[in-house]
Amino acid sequence: MSTLKCPDEVLHFPNHMSIEINYRNAITYYKCKQYDEKVMNQGFIWHQIVVQHYGKLMGIEGKYAILEAIFAAVEGEEFYPVAYRRGNKEDRFLVRQCQPAMDKLFARNLCLHLPKGVVIHLKVQLNVGEFKYGQVSPISQVTKALNALYGRMEHRNGEDGILNLSLFAQNPEFYDVVVNLSNRGVLERVCDLIYRNDEQFRTINGIILSSNEINTLAPLKLFSGVQFAILDLSDNLLRSPSRTCRDLEPLKADELMLQGNPLTKAVTYPECLRPVLKNFKKIDGIPSENLSSDYTPLDNLMQTESEGYRIDWSNKTDINKFENSTDWHAFMIPDEKHQFSKEEIFDYFFLTISNNLSDIYPCYYKFNSGEHQFLVRNCFSQIKHLVDTCNLEIKIPRLEAPPPPTNTTTDFTPQLHMDKTVVYYLMMNISPFKKGQLEPMECIEKALNRRFSAMDRMLDLNNFQNIEGLENIVINLSSPKILTRVLMQASRKFLSTCIELRLAHNKILSANFSKVLAMMSNLKAIDLGNNWIHDLYDIKDIGVLGIRSLRLDGNPLCSKYCFAGEYIKTVKKYFPDLKVLDNVEITAKGNLTSQKNFLCDTAGYDFVNEFVTRYFQTYENDRVYLKDLYHPKSVLTLTCNYNLAKLPAQNSKRILKYLNVSRNILKIEFNRAYTSMYFGPSEIIRVLMELPGTTHDMLTFSTDCMVYNENMIVITVNGVYLDQAPSIMETDILMGFSRTFILKPVKRNAGPLKMITNYQIINDQLNVFTPTATQTKIAFKYFKSEDKSKKDELTLNDKEALLVMFQEATSLKSIWCTRCLDEANWNFENALEIFLQLSEKKEIPDTAFN
Repeated sequence: MSTLKCPDEVLHFPNHMSIEINYRNAITYYKCKQYDEKVMNQGFIWHQIVVQHYGKLMGIEGKYAILEAIFAAVEGEEFYPVAYRRGNKEDRFLVRQCQPAMDKLFARNLCLHLPKGVVIHLKVQLNVGEFKYGQVSPISQVTKALNALYGRMEHRNGEDGILNLSLFAQNPEFYDVVVNLSNRGVLERVCDLIYRNDEQFRTINGIILSSNEINTLAPLKLFSGVQFAILDLSDNLLRSPSRTCRDLEPLKADELMLQGNPLTKAVTYPECLRPVLKNFKKIDGIPSENLSSDYTPLDNLMQTESEGYRIDWSNKTDINKFENSTDWHAFMIPDEKHQFSKEEIFDYFFLTISNNLSDIYPCYYKFNSGEHQFLVRNCFSQIKHLVDTCNLEIKIPRLEAPPPPTNTTTDFTPQLHMDKTVVYYLMMNISPFKKGQLEPMECIEKALNRRFSAMDRMLDLNNFQNIEGLENIVINLSSPKILTRVLMQASRKFLSTCIELRLAHNKILSANFSKVLAMMSNLKAIDLGNNWIHDLYDIKDIGVLGIRSLRLDGNPLCSKYCFAGEYIKTVKKYFPDLKVLDNVEITAKGNLTSQKNFLCDTAGYDFVNEFVTRYFQTYENDRVYLKDLYHPKSVLTLTCNYNLAKLPAQNSKRILKYLNVSRNILKIEFNRAYTSMYFGPSEIIRVLMELPGTTHDMLTFSTDCMVYNENMIVITVNGVYLDQAPSIMETDILMGFSRTFILKPVKRNAGPLKMITNYQIINDQLNVFTPTATQTKIAFKYFKSEDKSKKDELTLNDKEALLVMFQEATSLKSIWCTRCLDEANWNFENALEIFLQLSEKKEIPDTAFN
């Protein structure tokens, strides 16, 4: 009987035939530049690419970073990853019929360099599966997506036949395929499919390509000579004014939309568009003839005071004349000395707003001629409240420190005073509203689209005001009414699709909006961290939604609870279904699960890992080499709280070495408190050298990085070590310890690439104690095998030094030096050999040399 060969893996797709993966006949390539082109060119086989990230690029951000790097490497060539699968250390996906793109990956030695020094290697496996009719095909999926969009073309600005390709990558047809319009080859394919469909192309009156990370418009040359009503290119990555003008030269449209692209922030914008202004009647709602380098809508609306009707305290009854006005009205808030920032003036302004009246969205803010100026419209009831009730005044809050403590003092809280007032005036009907100017609901709609991840089913509204596209409008989520408005729009838009909602850093005071979120029937996680919520009562209503994960840390309410148990119990009272609180899992007993390691910022992972490992290895082997790690003004303090009762007399003498330098204030005389502090590298190393030799159990280390920023790094390490016996007649002593390092930068922009920051220890606090029962039980239970390659691993400073030497020897530019050294695994002699081989083959261009 013949034996059936089972596939190694089967990938299932909801609407397509499964793909069987077999590695028996696969050909694998790794860190190389050549491959079998005959196998690659076979059209009916699948190839697999394995991305080795070793857990450094986790989460959706990690996947985006990987794909961004890959698409940048194959720029200009069509490339469609299929069935992208994530793993703890490796990601993998399938491709086919993409030899030009694969050539570019192999030209890079299957190695990609990401920001912040992250390097990922690719493993290419050719011929892992047979392509069969009925399996997923990227081009077919793109065609299906376009056909669906042809059937629901939109009506915009009075025009029909608008083909909307915004957020094209999130189209439901691309669930199993990555279609990235930032790749020029993919964009060319999409434009070609649109242009060649004669029947549909005749009905297209405009194209929306917003929010697709497009960086070149060259593929749009297919539409040369076509007169569109709308060409929306907003919220992309167009940077070069000259290149954009060159690509726009053959295109024509009544209105061109470019806002949200980096080029609109260039100092030459909008003058740089002069060569193509003749092709467009409007750009971002502004008539082409009105464009100038210092143009803003506020300037155009407020050329003279006579264009508006002034309202101040002397004629505030006249406000009733504008009840039915839909024109723009201007708020003019005097601040001659510019005492208040934009954020401060709006924080104070919104304190005067009534939550029971119409929504108010300040637009086009600017500080001009000693005044904070902004425009509003369609909010008469709110304006009338500010005029009649608030008397056109803004109260400025001031905190006063509590009085000095006395025998009769019981209240030590700061006192809030509202004794400063800013008086302002209005300019009513300053200009009529014009098509193309800001519409709050449209701005919110675009922001929601930009921040929704269909792949993760997550709506990220963290720091909502800073979302790109909201620069000229203030959407104040601290107002319950406006917050409800935004969430209502989100609920109607995403319905059951959304399972996670993030609302951190929005100054939210209350979040009782369960009815609004009820339409998000699958919502399981809400992030309300770093807001202004003072009491759990202000969020209790959302407990009925069955939330499983909730984040509240960073809110004032957290300061009410001294103990974690009390905090959890109170939160669970309102959220009975809660499983995760503040990103930490709640145990069955109602406690937070402990975290072995904590990083306040994952960007510090590599630094913390390298510092801790190198420091303690050097501490064990030769402490004198630690001297350069300490700042000239560094301080060391040591405390020892070890139980000597059960130790033999000779071992107790060894503990005395710690006690002699200890600064445990409860056990020493106060006149010794200062002398037990050790200052400067020399004195610190002298003290450390006097302490017994040690062997640390690094596998038991718990490492916390509480602060990681450009000004300071704070690292705390907890664990155990053996105080090594000085002779065979004595035994090692197991000791527990906690050590906190505070590091500060001493040199920035170091190294030839100007990307290195050097740190030194400014404060070192060592606490030695009797290990706990748990520590004793697991101490030195496992041993980590350290191979030679790991011990000899180069530090970042070592690589910088090699890079400088290689540049001096070869005169190559930094990027070429890095390629040679990286290919040689940072072996200097081997890198020189690679350089000589490339030179002999004339594979190094002249532009590679300085």
